[in-house]
Amino acid sequence: MARPVRRRTETVALEPQEQQTRDDLDVGRTAAKAGSVAVLLLLVGTFGYHVLERWPLFDAFYMTVITLSTVGYGEVQPLSVPGRVLSIVLILGGVGTLGYSLGATAEFFAHGGWEESRRRRHMKRSLETIENHTIVCGYGRLGRAVVEVLRQNGHRVVVVDRDAAALDKLTEDEGLLYCAGNAQDDDVLIAAGVRRARALVAAVDTDAGNVFLTLSARELNPDITLYGKADDPKSLQKLERAGANQVFSPATVAGHRVGWQIVKPDVTDLLDIATRRGEYELTIEELRIGDKLRPGGTTLRDTELWGAPSLMIVAIKHADGTVEFPPRAEMQVTPDDRVVVLGKRK
Repeated sequence: MARPVRRRTETVALEPQEQQTRDDLDVGRTAAKAGSVAVLLLLVGTFGYHVLERWPLFDAFYMTVITLSTVGYGEVQPLSVPGRVLSIVLILGGVGTLGYSLGATAEFFAHGGWEESRRRRHMKRSLETIENHTIVCGYGRLGRAVVEVLRQNGHRVVVVDRDAAALDKLTEDEGLLYCAGNAQDDDVLIAAGVRRARALVAAVDTDAGNVFLTLSARELNPDITLYGKADDPKSLQKLERAGANQVFSPATVAGHRVGWQIVKPDVTDLLDIATRRGEYELTIEELRIGDKLRPGGTTLRDTELWGAPSLMIVAIKHADGTVEFPPRAEMQVTPDDRVVVLGKRK
């Protein structure tokens, strides 16, 4: 005797953000369907009275409204038998439909469906027009720290993450754009404006994910500056081969930071003060020579920075990548060169 074959059923677990989106869409569709049925009943009743009773359209519409709402104002004019049959149909079908429609609409607004829909449309329009921004892929501890520094310095940021809890925190930050989804998906990167972005930080959970993300971003935008994170220092070379301009390992960076704090605490404290916003006036800034060069000038002496009080020019980084230290007054500079200065914040 053949044994019965049991069919195996699989349940696909949705991501929390995907489930929330689906719930919102279901509520919106329910409200839309109920509203469509209510409009259809209004049309059927209006044209039904108009044809059966030969009433003017407004009288027919008025009769349909009071019949569907069961307010009991009475008949506009005496009804024939077909007209009464139509009234019975409208009452039986209309009361339940209108009640369901009102309930679904109330649920839609109670769930914030309208506000959420409006916010998503605004988000989509902003993502379609933003340019020269930085995309941060992965909103964990590292991603949040990067976003905080970028926003403090006036940079435009788009966050890409698939974690619902992380995205819920983003909704509380006014003006911060985000794109929900897997950062390794080309469509998600395109939606985040990767082709118009100036930089991208690959800081997702896995090293393999960051390598794949770097490859995808470099293919979509050959001119973008890519920063790649690797938890395993052995993966740093893979990120560089994938096209990352700058690579880093959080554990290595933190270890070096602690080591330098032990070896040279005063120097480390000075750098912390200069790079951290707070009550201190001292800061390190990177400026473009062209913004500070006087008309006709070609040397460092011809800039507004040379000889400025409470300011120290630390180094010059030329457009070809070479670094000059210490800088000299007669040093030839171009508008595209960068200067690193140490001084008071103002």
